[in-house]
Amino acid sequence: MIFLYHLLSLFLAVLLVPLFSLTTLFSRHKWKGLIHHFGWVPAKTKPGEKTLWLYALSMGEVVAATPVLKLLRKQSPELYIALSVTTDSGYATALNLDFIDSVFFHPLDCLPFTQLALSRINPDLYVVTDTGFWPGLIDLLHRKNVPALLFNGRISDRAVRRYLRTGSLFKETFQKFHRLCMQNTNGEKAALALGVNREHFEVIGDSKYDALQTMTDEEKEQVRQTFKLKADTPVWIAGSTHAGEEEIILNAHRLLLAKHPDLVLILAPRRMERVKEVAALLKKENFSFVLRSSLENAESTSVILLDTMGELARVYSLGQIAFVGRSLVQPGGGHSLIEPLSHGLAVLHGPYVENISHVSETAHNQGLVFQMTNPEELEQKVHTLLKNPSHRLEISEKAKIFIAQQQGAANKMADIITQCLNFPKPN
Repeated sequence: MIFLYHLLSLFLAVLLVPLFSLTTLFSRHKWKGLIHHFGWVPAKTKPGEKTLWLYALSMGEVVAATPVLKLLRKQSPELYIALSVTTDSGYATALNLDFIDSVFFHPLDCLPFTQLALSRINPDLYVVTDTGFWPGLIDLLHRKNVPALLFNGRISDRAVRRYLRTGSLFKETFQKFHRLCMQNTNGEKAALALGVNREHFEVIGDSKYDALQTMTDEEKEQVRQTFKLKADTPVWIAGSTHAGEEEIILNAHRLLLAKHPDLVLILAPRRMERVKEVAALLKKENFSFVLRSSLENAESTSVILLDTMGELARVYSLGQIAFVGRSLVQPGGGHSLIEPLSHGLAVLHGPYVENISHVSETAHNQGLVFQMTNPEELEQKVHTLLKNPSHRLEISEKAKIFIAQQQGAANKMADIITQCLNFPKPN
């Protein structure tokens, strides 16, 4: 199966060069890093040193990898760290990590591109975070005896079904990993279903908990002043929303304004390219709103539309309640609940949270998160929580304990990576 995959990738490579080049014209960073996708990645600049190639698909994965990479840099200053990403947000986030030796876009999984990338990086170890399993590259690493690790591993039931439909291709891919380090027991079950030997995987937790940045009261106040919000202004935040969810959220917000006239909604679409679309929806629905980038010249408003990248984690500090998107409309999957929980917010989400089901279930059982299915339920729950500050305080205290209990995965993963890097390099 993998032979056919490589053969097909040779033909696709010819088509992908012009087609992919055209698509990057609409990207903020991909055009500048176009040659990376075709394997012409930055060459290793420290001959003889051990090399770690870590792949973090997007901003969330880069954030999760950061505490691990910081530990590795502290333990091994001479280690060459190459960090590859897929998305613009991941690239922008990775560029801010000044302890990384090279940042580039991950090569497309076609034999000529991956072969070239491997020859230029010559890694001693390849690490994938969360998801992003490329059969061709994993096979090449396996043939070269370069160990591949998965950390923060997350494989949903839907993904398992999809992988199994490909025949032996992905089953063989997962069996070529040296070790799979999963976030939770759901990932453990997925690995077993894909035929991975039990000795080759373990549950170590999620390093996103270790990446959380504690904000001081002064920092929170500074953010509040930036957003021109009074200390007593009630705020709820809809974070990482997708198409179809904003309509439901705005319907709920309209109902809430009748009971809480001073309530402000901070609306944060997952993708920045959807800001114009969401702004048009707000105008159509006759909501007064202001873009985050235009706050300096704005008067009071009921909706702030977040049109800046990388701010959402800090913005959660402004709210009492948060809704987390990609969960109200199918197929969904759910985005991370960790950031709003770390700020002690009561967190709401829709019914479609397969990708975060373990966190959702655990936090739900502790009374920290709540599932909503329609505008009426959403409005009623936000209204109830706004009226009950003592309940919110109780949730906040429990959330701090919950976050503390989940931390520690970064240290475990750094130790595992260090062990693998200490293996003798294959000839």
